[in-house]
Amino acid sequence: MKEHLSVGIIGAGAIAPPHADGIKHVPGLKLVGAARRDQEQCRAFSEQYGCKPYQDWRAMIADGLDIAVVALPHHLHFEAAMTALENGCHVMLEKPAALNLAECRAISEAARKSKRKVMVADLAYHLPGIVKARQIVASGRMGRFIMGSIINYRFYFTGDRPAWFLKKEQAGGGMLFNLGVHRMAAIRSVVPGEECVVKASVGFFRKDCEVEGNGMIFIGYPDGTAVTLEECGYLGLPESLNKGVHFTFEHGILGDVTGNLWISDENGHVERPEFSVPPGGGYQPLYEELLSAIREDRDPWPGMAQGAKDVRVILAAYESARTGQEVELTGQEWEI
Repeated sequence: MKEHLSVGIIGAGAIAPPHADGIKHVPGLKLVGAARRDQEQCRAFSEQYGCKPYQDWRAMIADGLDIAVVALPHHLHFEAAMTALENGCHVMLEKPAALNLAECRAISEAARKSKRKVMVADLAYHLPGIVKARQIVASGRMGRFIMGSIINYRFYFTGDRPAWFLKKEQAGGGMLFNLGVHRMAAIRSVVPGEECVVKASVGFFRKDCEVEGNGMIFIGYPDGTAVTLEECGYLGLPESLNKGVHFTFEHGILGDVTGNLWISDENGHVERPEFSVPPGGGYQPLYEELLSAIREDRDPWPGMAQGAKDVRVILAAYESARTGQEVELTGQEWEI
């Protein structure tokens, strides 16, 4: 294998700097290019990170890349990922992986045929608290899972949010589709089971807006346990609001797994592990994982299967809200 794998970022916008910071702190990777239609901003980004600017991402791929980072608006993920795979690139694919499960399946099949790796860039899977919580659950220390809850309030409709985020056709959805997949990454990392049923309520209380700003999702498992997810994006967060992340097990509770993890035992005694922040920020572990998966010829974590399952729950929530019915994740339409 080469001493350094070349990396190019497709879509050098707001999310590109964290990717570039992560890449430059991983020995074995080298950022060689960045593409963006706005050449002035692309040039500024490229000068900052020492790579070549491109206006057309297809030209960057044609020049030769080992890894293509797809950091475009949601509706453009599919075309860029497929083109990269067809040209022999491994792919780091920003979340949500695609707009629908058909696109997710097609990307997975293209990766299989090309013998290339696709990793979904959902940093929630590699947050220190989540990694530690997953290890604790796998050890059996917590016993059987009982129930879980995630409550998230943040103002979604900020003035600097790009317009495409609020267009259903381009974004795929609103707060649930854009941010809810992060919560699903946390849930699916900690809960030792495969979700099988979804019931949801979704709200459109933002005037003249195509996408939702709130939702409540009930996620059920075959053994009768469940997790609830509450998202609200209309208001700022008052300090007194009782929000948080809790997963309850037989022998205790895992709390705030996406932040400052705490573990409470059966007697209420709390343990707070200490974590260090990687010098390359939250994306550094993702690039370390992708490089390791390439070298070891295995699927990265999270791969397309994980990304597709996160998207599946949100799509099922939309379907449940539309019909008013519980959605069972069975049948061909929900297969990954």
